Parts: sequence; structure tokens; C-alpha cells
Amino acid sequence: MTLKGLIPGMQKNIDVSPEKWEYGNIINNQKKIDTFLGLGCFTLGFKRHDIIDHVCDQLKHHVYDNAEALFTEEHIYLHNIAFQLSEKLYKITSGYKSFFALSGSDANEGAVKLAAAYHKLKGNNKDKVIAFHNSYHGSTFLNHNMGNALSEDPFYNLKKYDGVTLIKKDFEKDSVDWSSVMCVIVETRSWSSLLNPEPEGFWQKLKDIQSEYDVLIIIDDIFIGGGKTGQFVGWQHLDIKPDIFTMGKSITGGYFPLSVTLYNEKVDSVLPKDFVWDHGFTYSFSSAGILSTLKYMDILEKEKILENDEAVRTRAEQVFYRCNYKIINNLGVMYFIQRQDSLLFYVIPLNATDEYFQLLEQSLR
Repeated sequence: MTLKGLIPGMQKNIDVSPEKWEYGNIINNQKKIDTFLGLGCFTLGFKRHDIIDHVCDQLKHHVYDNAEALFTEEHIYLHNIAFQLSEKLYKITSGYKSFFALSGSDANEGAVKLAAAYHKLKGNNKDKVIAFHNSYHGSTFLNHNMGNALSEDPFYNLKKYDGVTLIKKDFEKDSVDWSSVMCVIVETRSWSSLLNPEPEGFWQKLKDIQSEYDVLIIIDDIFIGGGKTGQFVGWQHLDIKPDIFTMGKSITGGYFPLSVTLYNEKVDSVLPKDFVWDHGFTYSFSSAGILSTLKYMDILEKEKILENDEAVRTRAEQVFYRCNYKIINNLGVMYFIQRQDSLLFYVIPLNATDEYFQLLEQSLR
């Protein structure tokens, strides 16, 4: 198909998206599995009309302020749904407060801004960021500098930002001058590293750096969180508590955009009472995204979906075994599997049905 008005010089053929079924696309009247589930966003599949209907119904009956309409000289106005979601997140994280954003990219950039504000308020002369090779934190300029997994040598004529240093995950603690480092940003588990667990002692080193040098630890939980590990917050199985972390993608069920930057009491205690979060995009407080997240969390709880995580994983692993695929790595319902030279990645739906597993097995044989 020839379409005008799109990105110049597209590298692949362009076509209109096919019709969707619950867990993928319908092509030539045949159901096909979307192995990524929309880049890991649609963890309950593509047909949860209860989420869509709830959001649309609420939007019909209420007018919600967007971020640029929130501020007056005396007040910041937020609709009750923002407080509801903040309170839910506060409870499930045992005390993290939150700012809303629209995408993982601006949530991560906001996390670094928050780290910078923390150190400035404390009078610390720290302005450097440590990130890791083969990571991905988003597509904005700062995020591009904090991870090179998808764009090692970009065609953009942009000078590298020298405030970020990329290091290997098997680093020696004394190889970095931590006196100038304000934060370390790391993914809960890196998809671009095939979900490989971190080197032995990695998280303990970060805990030591966190306590010894007053370096804030930021965990990017955007791809991993949202229920795919059997709990809503993906990093909670780790032996570390970040100072700041970010969530996005599947937290809304996939249907509407929203991301969150969350921070602990250590950071909150430094912020002044009149602190203004200077990271507001027009729709940072996305009413559709907030409503979608609240509904998605309600579904997970009422249908006890996360409690069924182990059963879903067991069925998926039985299919992989029968089809002679070896599991290279997995975290929750996310799998890298391999047979000879064929390496595949799957996000298994949290509510996968018999039909899904039958089609999965057919596709792998």
C-alpha cells in the first residue's frame, strides 16, 4: 500500500492494521497470536470492553481538568480520580507518593528531574547520572543518552549529553566517583538483555551505593510492571527498595496512555511544602489513563487474576516443552524461548484461555 503523509523513507511495507481478536490479529480469516501483546501493554488481551466502556461512560458524565488547567494562584485542582489512584498506589507500594505522566519516556525523565531537585534542595553538588549499557529507558533526548539498546548509532545529529555515564552491570564499586553522582537508573529486568538476571551481587552493590553515598536509585519498572510478574509492581520481588521508580505501559490494561513517577519518604521529606512539579504536559493527568488504570486494577482484584499467575505460567511452559522449545529466561509471564536458531519472545496473557494455548501450540509446531 502506498500512503502519503507518513514518516519519510519507511523501511518496511505499510498496510492497514488487521482486525483484532482477543489475543492477536485476524489475518486471512485466521487467528494469529500477538506474541508481544502490543509491546506488553495489553496483558488482558484486546477485547476488554469493560475497561473501554467504563472510561467512556465516565467521560460522558464528567469533565476532568487536564494539567494546564490545574493551577491557580492559591490552589492546585485535581479531580477525585487522581487522588483515588494515588491512594491505591500508595497502599500497594507501602508509602510511595506519585506524579502522573503520559509515557514511560517522560516518567523516566521526570524521575531524573526529581533526583536533581532532591540533591539541589539538600545542597549536594551532584549532577551526574549512571545508567547501564544495553538498557532502554525511552525515546526523549535524555532517555536516549541513558540507554543504547535500540539506537547505538542514531542518524540524528545530536551531541551526546556528558551528564550521563553508561557502565557495565558487572562494575566494580570503586570504579565510579560516586561523590558527583545524583542517581542510578536501572530496569527491573531488561528486555533488551533477553531478561537475563543481573550479575551476582548487583543489587547489593546498588543498596550499598544508595546508603553510603546518598545516590538515589531509580528503577524503571515500565515494561515489567503492571501485573506481568504476579504482582502489580514488578520490582517488589527484588532485595532492594528504590528511592524513585516509574511505571507505565500495561498499568492501564493497554487501552489509554498513562505513566507514573513514584518516590519514597526519603525524597518526599526533602521537598518543600510548596514544591511545584515542573514537569506538567498538557495531559499529564490523563483522565482516560487514570480511569483505565483504576478499572484495570479493580478487574485484577475482583477476578483474582494475579493469583492465577502460576497456573498460566505452568500451562505456557508445558506447551513450550511439548514443542521442544527451551526456556532461555523468563520473569512472570514474559518468556524468551529457543529451539535451534529460533529465538522467540512471548508475553502470555494473564487471562489466557484454552483457545490461546491451543493456538500457541499450533504456532510453535
